[in-house]
Amino acid sequence: MIFLADFDEAAKFATLTELSNRFRKYIDQGFIRVIFAPSEFYPALSNVKTKFGDNPQRIFWRSKQNVDFAFLMCYCHGHSQYYLHLEDDVLPAPSFYPKLRDFISSVKTNWPILDASFMGHVAKIYHANDLENLATYFYLMYDEMPVDWLIAFWRKIKYDRPYHQDFIFPPASLFQHIGSRSSLAENKGRNTSASREKYFDKYDLKYKGLNPSAIVSSQMTSNYGHPQDAYNKGYGYFWTTKVKKDDFILVQFTPVVSIRKVFVDTGSYIAPHDHLQSAVLQASFNNKNELQANSNGIKACTAFETITNFKHGKAEVTFNESENTSCLRVLVTQSQTNWVFFREFDVWQV
Repeated sequence: MIFLADFDEAAKFATLTELSNRFRKYIDQGFIRVIFAPSEFYPALSNVKTKFGDNPQRIFWRSKQNVDFAFLMCYCHGHSQYYLHLEDDVLPAPSFYPKLRDFISSVKTNWPILDASFMGHVAKIYHANDLENLATYFYLMYDEMPVDWLIAFWRKIKYDRPYHQDFIFPPASLFQHIGSRSSLAENKGRNTSASREKYFDKYDLKYKGLNPSAIVSSQMTSNYGHPQDAYNKGYGYFWTTKVKKDDFILVQFTPVVSIRKVFVDTGSYIAPHDHLQSAVLQASFNNKNELQANSNGIKACTAFETITNFKHGKAEVTFNESENTSCLRVLVTQSQTNWVFFREFDVWQV
Protein backbone atom coordinates (compact mmCIF):
# COMPACT_ATOMS: atom_id res chain seq x y z
CA MET A 1 0.00 0.00 0.00
CA ILE A 2 1.29 3.45 -0.92
CA PHE A 3 -0.58 6.24 0.82
CA LEU A 4 -0.45 9.66 -0.83
CA ALA A 5 -1.02 11.95 2.15
CA ASP A 6 -0.24 15.34 0.60
CA PHE A 7 -3.08 17.88 0.70
CA ASP A 8 -1.56 19.55 -2.37
CA GLU A 9 -3.54 18.01 -5.24
CA ALA A 10 -0.92 18.92 -7.86
CA ALA A 11 1.86 17.26 -5.88
CA LYS A 12 -0.31 14.20 -5.26
CA PHE A 13 -1.18 13.90 -8.96
CA ALA A 14 2.51 14.23 -9.93
CA THR A 15 3.46 11.41 -7.56
CA LEU A 16 0.60 9.24 -8.79
CA THR A 17 1.69 9.77 -12.39
CA GLU A 18 5.28 8.83 -11.59
CA LEU A 19 4.19 5.69 -9.74
CA SER A 20 1.91 4.72 -12.61
CA ASN A 21 4.66 5.15 -15.18
CA ARG A 22 7.31 3.28 -13.20
CA PHE A 23 5.25 0.48 -11.67
CA ARG A 24 2.30 0.01 -14.02
CA LYS A 25 2.84 -3.77 -14.25
CA TYR A 26 2.66 -4.23 -10.48
CA ILE A 27 -0.28 -1.88 -10.09
CA ASP A 28 -2.24 -3.75 -12.79
CA GLN A 29 -1.45 -7.04 -11.02
CA GLY A 30 -2.74 -5.67 -7.73
CA PHE A 31 0.65 -6.08 -6.13
CA ILE A 32 0.86 -2.31 -5.49
CA ARG A 33 -2.12 -0.24 -4.41
CA VAL A 34 -2.00 3.55 -4.30
CA ILE A 35 -4.55 5.19 -2.01
CA PHE A 36 -5.44 8.60 -0.59
CA ALA A 37 -7.90 9.76 2.06
CA PRO A 38 -10.93 11.90 1.17
CA SER A 39 -10.82 15.35 2.71
CA GLU A 40 -13.95 14.65 4.80
CA PHE A 41 -12.07 11.93 6.69
CA TYR A 42 -9.97 14.58 8.45
CA PRO A 43 -11.28 16.33 11.56
CA ALA A 44 -10.41 19.95 12.27
CA LEU A 45 -6.66 20.48 11.99
CA SER A 46 -6.70 24.24 12.55
CA ASN A 47 -7.36 25.93 15.88
CA VAL A 48 -6.38 22.73 17.64
CA LYS A 49 -5.58 23.12 21.33
CA THR A 50 -2.02 24.16 22.10
CA LYS A 51 0.15 21.67 23.99
CA PHE A 52 3.85 21.22 24.74
CA GLY A 53 4.61 24.76 23.54
CA ASP A 54 4.24 23.68 19.89
CA ASN A 55 3.58 26.38 17.32
CA PRO A 56 0.46 26.15 15.08
CA GLN A 57 2.43 24.72 12.13
CA ARG A 58 3.80 21.85 14.22
CA ILE A 59 0.42 21.17 15.83
CA PHE A 60 -1.19 20.96 12.35
CA TRP A 61 1.59 18.68 11.08
CA ARG A 62 1.59 16.20 13.97
CA SER A 63 -2.23 16.11 14.17
CA LYS A 64 -2.52 15.38 10.45
CA GLN A 65 0.13 12.67 10.74
CA ASN A 66 -1.93 10.88 13.39
CA VAL A 67 -4.98 10.93 11.13
CA ASP A 68 -2.85 9.74 8.19
CA PHE A 69 -1.74 6.74 10.27
CA ALA A 70 -5.33 6.04 11.26
CA PHE A 71 -6.58 6.01 7.66
CA LEU A 72 -3.78 3.83 6.33
CA MET A 73 -4.05 1.29 9.17
CA CYS A 74 -7.83 1.16 8.85
CA TYR A 75 -7.53 0.50 5.10
CA CYS A 76 -4.90 -2.23 5.61
CA HIS A 77 -6.87 -4.12 8.25
CA GLY A 78 -7.64 -7.67 7.13
CA HIS A 79 -5.11 -7.84 4.28
CA SER A 80 -2.36 -9.87 5.98
CA GLN A 81 -1.09 -11.47 9.16
CA TYR A 82 1.45 -8.73 9.86
CA TYR A 83 1.62 -5.05 8.96
CA LEU A 84 4.94 -3.31 8.24
CA HIS A 85 4.69 0.47 8.45
CA LEU A 86 7.44 2.28 6.52
CA GLU A 87 8.25 5.90 5.99
CA ASP A 88 8.67 6.90 2.35
CA ASP A 89 12.38 7.79 2.53
CA VAL A 90 14.04 4.55 3.58
CA LEU A 91 16.55 2.17 2.05
CA PRO A 92 15.89 -1.55 2.68
CA ALA A 93 18.67 -3.93 3.63
CA PRO A 94 19.58 -6.48 0.95
CA SER A 95 17.48 -9.64 1.40
CA PHE A 96 15.26 -7.62 3.73
CA TYR A 97 12.21 -9.84 3.15
CA PRO A 98 13.70 -13.15 4.34
CA LYS A 99 15.55 -11.26 7.08
CA LEU A 100 12.24 -9.75 8.16
CA ARG A 101 10.58 -13.18 8.25
CA ASP A 102 13.46 -14.60 10.27
CA PHE A 103 13.28 -11.67 12.69
CA ILE A 104 9.55 -12.12 13.29
CA SER A 105 9.84 -15.89 13.77
CA SER A 106 12.78 -15.47 16.17
CA VAL A 107 10.65 -13.58 18.73
CA LYS A 108 9.11 -16.22 21.00
CA THR A 109 7.29 -13.92 23.44
CA ASN A 110 4.06 -12.02 22.92
CA TRP A 111 4.68 -8.63 21.35
CA PRO A 112 2.60 -5.61 20.27
CA ILE A 113 5.31 -3.97 18.12
CA LEU A 114 8.56 -5.14 16.57
CA ASP A 115 11.16 -2.50 15.77
CA ALA A 116 12.71 -3.19 12.36
CA SER A 117 14.52 0.12 12.76
CA PHE A 118 15.69 2.19 15.71
CA MET A 119 14.92 5.75 14.65
CA GLY A 120 11.42 7.12 15.24
CA HIS A 121 8.74 5.35 13.24
CA VAL A 122 10.93 4.52 10.24
CA ALA A 123 9.94 0.82 10.21
CA LYS A 124 7.63 -0.87 12.71
CA ILE A 125 5.80 -4.21 12.57
CA TYR A 126 2.32 -4.78 14.03
CA HIS A 127 -0.11 -7.66 14.17
CA ALA A 128 -2.63 -6.93 11.44
CA ASN A 129 -5.52 -7.82 13.74
CA ASP A 130 -4.51 -4.86 15.93
CA LEU A 131 -4.85 -2.33 13.12
CA GLU A 132 -8.51 -1.47 13.62
CA ASN A 133 -7.95 -0.68 17.29
CA LEU A 134 -4.75 1.22 16.47
CA ALA A 135 -6.53 3.29 13.85
CA THR A 136 -9.30 4.15 16.31
CA TYR A 137 -6.72 5.05 18.97
CA PHE A 138 -4.79 7.40 16.66
CA TYR A 139 -7.99 9.02 15.39
CA LEU A 140 -9.38 9.62 18.87
CA MET A 141 -6.08 11.03 20.15
CA TYR A 142 -5.06 12.86 16.98
CA ASP A 143 -4.76 16.30 18.62
CA GLU A 144 -3.23 15.17 21.92
CA MET A 145 0.41 14.37 21.15
CA PRO A 146 2.84 13.26 18.39
CA VAL A 147 2.43 9.79 16.94
CA ASP A 148 5.71 8.50 18.42
CA TRP A 149 4.43 9.32 21.91
CA LEU A 150 1.09 7.67 21.22
CA ILE A 151 2.91 4.54 20.06
CA ALA A 152 4.94 4.48 23.28
CA PHE A 153 1.71 4.43 25.31
CA TRP A 154 0.24 1.76 23.04
CA ARG A 155 3.30 -0.39 23.66
CA LYS A 156 2.86 -0.06 27.43
CA ILE A 157 -0.85 -0.87 27.31
CA LYS A 158 -0.52 -3.93 25.08
CA TYR A 159 2.21 -5.72 27.00
CA ASP A 160 0.98 -8.31 29.48
CA ARG A 161 3.13 -6.89 32.28
CA PRO A 162 2.43 -3.42 33.69
CA TYR A 163 4.72 -0.71 32.36
CA HIS A 164 6.82 -3.21 30.41
CA GLN A 165 7.93 -1.40 27.26
CA ASP A 166 10.99 -3.18 25.91
CA PHE A 167 11.88 -2.50 22.31
CA ILE A 168 12.49 -5.60 20.21
CA PHE A 169 15.17 -5.07 17.58
CA PRO A 170 16.97 -7.31 15.11
CA PRO A 171 20.77 -7.22 15.56
CA ALA A 172 20.90 -4.39 13.00
CA SER A 173 18.17 -2.29 11.39
CA LEU A 174 16.58 -3.65 8.24
CA PHE A 175 15.81 -0.15 6.92
CA GLN A 176 18.02 2.92 6.76
CA HIS A 177 16.48 6.39 6.86
CA ILE A 178 17.98 8.37 3.98
CA GLY A 179 15.57 11.29 3.64
CA SER A 180 16.96 14.82 3.61
CA ARG A 181 13.65 16.70 3.52
CA SER A 182 10.77 16.92 5.98
CA SER A 183 7.11 17.68 5.36
CA LEU A 184 7.35 20.02 8.35
CA ALA A 185 8.78 23.34 7.16
CA GLU A 186 10.69 24.07 10.37
CA ASN A 187 12.64 20.81 9.95
CA LYS A 188 13.95 21.68 6.50
CA GLY A 189 17.71 21.96 6.43
CA ARG A 190 18.13 19.81 9.52
CA ASN A 191 21.14 17.57 10.08
CA THR A 192 19.94 14.32 8.54
CA SER A 193 22.91 12.29 9.82
CA ALA A 194 21.31 12.42 13.27
CA SER A 195 18.40 10.32 11.97
CA ARG A 196 20.54 7.62 10.37
CA GLU A 197 20.66 4.14 11.85
CA LYS A 198 23.82 3.43 13.84
CA TYR A 199 23.60 -0.28 13.04
CA PHE A 200 22.25 -1.05 9.57
CA ASP A 201 22.30 -4.51 7.99
CA LYS A 202 23.72 -3.26 4.70
CA TYR A 203 25.12 -6.56 3.36
CA ASP A 204 23.74 -10.07 2.99
CA LEU A 205 26.81 -12.11 2.04
CA LYS A 206 27.12 -13.75 5.45
CA TYR A 207 23.36 -14.06 5.86
CA LYS A 208 23.07 -15.98 2.55
CA GLY A 209 26.03 -18.24 3.36
CA LEU A 210 28.25 -16.91 0.56
CA ASN A 211 31.46 -16.42 2.57
CA PRO A 212 34.30 -18.67 1.44
CA SER A 213 34.89 -21.85 3.42
CA ALA A 214 36.93 -21.14 6.56
CA ILE A 215 37.70 -22.24 10.10
CA VAL A 216 36.94 -19.43 12.56
CA SER A 217 38.46 -19.55 16.02
CA SER A 218 39.19 -17.38 19.04
CA GLN A 219 40.51 -17.69 22.57
CA MET A 220 37.99 -15.12 23.83
CA THR A 221 35.35 -16.20 26.36
CA SER A 222 31.85 -16.62 24.96
CA ASN A 223 28.76 -15.14 26.54
CA TYR A 224 26.65 -16.31 23.60
CA GLY A 225 27.45 -18.21 20.43
CA HIS A 226 30.74 -19.22 18.86
CA PRO A 227 33.20 -17.36 16.60
CA GLN A 228 31.99 -19.34 13.58
CA ASP A 229 28.43 -18.04 14.14
CA ALA A 230 29.48 -14.50 13.14
CA TYR A 231 30.82 -15.89 9.84
CA ASN A 232 28.44 -18.67 8.83
CA LYS A 233 25.06 -18.45 7.12
CA GLY A 234 22.15 -16.85 8.97
CA TYR A 235 21.65 -14.44 11.84
CA GLY A 236 24.19 -15.99 14.23
CA TYR A 237 26.65 -13.88 16.23
CA PHE A 238 29.47 -14.20 18.77
CA TRP A 239 29.14 -12.20 21.99
CA THR A 240 32.30 -12.26 24.07
CA THR A 241 33.38 -11.01 27.49
CA LYS A 242 36.66 -9.90 29.12
CA VAL A 243 38.24 -8.52 25.97
CA LYS A 244 41.98 -7.93 26.44
CA LYS A 245 44.83 -6.54 24.38
CA ASP A 246 46.15 -9.11 21.87
CA ASP A 247 42.90 -11.12 21.89
CA PHE A 248 41.90 -12.09 18.37
CA ILE A 249 39.51 -13.85 16.04
CA LEU A 250 41.20 -15.87 13.32
CA VAL A 251 39.57 -16.74 10.00
CA GLN A 252 41.62 -19.43 8.20
CA PHE A 253 40.42 -20.07 4.67
CA THR A 254 40.14 -23.67 3.47
CA PRO A 255 41.44 -23.52 0.79
CA VAL A 256 43.30 -20.24 0.24
CA VAL A 257 41.12 -17.65 -1.54
CA SER A 258 41.60 -14.53 -3.61
CA ILE A 259 39.56 -11.76 -2.00
CA ARG A 260 38.56 -8.27 -3.13
CA LYS A 261 36.71 -6.89 -0.10
CA VAL A 262 36.23 -7.50 3.63
CA PHE A 263 33.70 -6.09 6.09
CA VAL A 264 33.59 -6.78 9.83
CA ASP A 265 30.92 -5.27 12.07
CA THR A 266 30.74 -5.26 15.87
CA GLY A 267 28.04 -3.89 18.12
CA SER A 268 24.30 -4.28 17.72
CA TYR A 269 20.98 -2.91 18.87
CA ILE A 270 20.89 -6.01 21.10
CA ALA A 271 24.08 -4.72 22.75
CA PRO A 272 24.56 -1.12 21.56
CA HIS A 273 27.69 -0.41 23.62
CA ASP A 274 29.47 -3.70 22.94
CA HIS A 275 31.61 -2.80 19.94
CA LEU A 276 35.36 -2.99 19.43
CA GLN A 277 36.93 0.21 20.66
CA SER A 278 40.51 -0.40 19.53
CA ALA A 279 41.41 -3.09 17.01
CA VAL A 280 42.91 -3.76 13.59
CA LEU A 281 42.02 -6.05 10.73
CA GLN A 282 44.98 -8.05 9.45
CA ALA A 283 45.62 -10.45 6.59
CA SER A 284 48.09 -13.26 6.00
CA PHE A 285 48.75 -13.56 2.31
CA ASN A 286 49.61 -16.83 0.64
CA ASN A 287 53.36 -16.97 1.08
CA LYS A 288 54.97 -20.30 1.92
CA ASN A 289 57.14 -18.61 4.54
CA GLU A 290 54.02 -17.42 6.35
CA LEU A 291 52.57 -20.90 6.90
CA GLN A 292 53.88 -23.29 9.52
CA ALA A 293 52.49 -26.61 10.67
CA ASN A 294 51.15 -26.65 14.22
CA SER A 295 51.25 -29.60 16.64
CA ASN A 296 48.35 -31.24 14.81
CA GLY A 297 50.14 -31.00 11.50
CA ILE A 298 47.74 -28.30 10.22
CA LYS A 299 49.36 -25.35 8.52
CA ALA A 300 48.71 -22.11 10.41
CA CYS A 301 49.27 -18.46 9.50
CA THR A 302 52.18 -16.81 11.30
CA ALA A 303 52.84 -13.50 9.51
CA PHE A 304 50.19 -10.80 9.26
CA GLU A 305 49.89 -7.36 7.70
CA THR A 306 47.49 -4.74 9.05
CA ILE A 307 45.10 -3.79 6.25
CA THR A 308 42.79 -1.37 8.10
CA ASN A 309 41.82 -0.07 11.53
CA PHE A 310 38.45 -0.43 13.20
CA LYS A 311 36.46 2.80 13.38
CA HIS A 312 33.27 2.98 15.45
CA GLY A 313 33.39 -0.78 15.75
CA LYS A 314 33.56 -1.44 12.01
CA ALA A 315 36.31 -2.40 9.57
CA GLU A 316 35.86 -2.30 5.80
CA VAL A 317 38.52 -2.56 3.15
CA THR A 318 38.57 -3.04 -0.63
CA PHE A 319 41.74 -4.29 -2.32
CA ASN A 320 43.01 -2.54 -5.42
CA GLU A 321 44.56 -5.80 -6.56
CA SER A 322 43.37 -9.20 -5.47
CA GLU A 323 45.80 -11.36 -3.51
CA ASN A 324 45.57 -14.96 -2.46
CA THR A 325 44.84 -14.86 1.25
CA SER A 326 45.35 -17.60 3.80
CA CYS A 327 43.92 -15.92 6.90
CA LEU A 328 42.22 -12.84 8.26
CA ARG A 329 42.64 -11.77 11.86
CA VAL A 330 40.84 -9.26 14.05
CA LEU A 331 43.41 -8.20 16.65
CA VAL A 332 42.45 -6.23 19.77
CA THR A 333 45.00 -3.47 20.38
CA GLN A 334 43.69 -2.22 23.72
CA SER A 335 41.80 -3.91 26.56
CA GLN A 336 38.25 -2.73 27.18
CA THR A 337 35.68 -3.16 29.94
CA ASN A 338 32.68 -3.52 27.60
CA TRP A 339 31.96 -6.86 26.05
CA VAL A 340 32.13 -7.22 22.25
CA PHE A 341 29.27 -8.31 19.99
CA PHE A 342 30.76 -9.73 16.77
CA ARG A 343 27.78 -9.40 14.45
CA GLU A 344 29.07 -10.07 10.98
CA PHE A 345 32.03 -11.05 8.81
CA ASP A 346 31.63 -10.60 5.03
CA VAL A 347 34.36 -11.73 2.63
CA TRP A 348 33.95 -11.15 -1.10
CA GLN A 349 35.97 -13.39 -3.42
CA VAL A 350 37.34 -12.30 -6.77
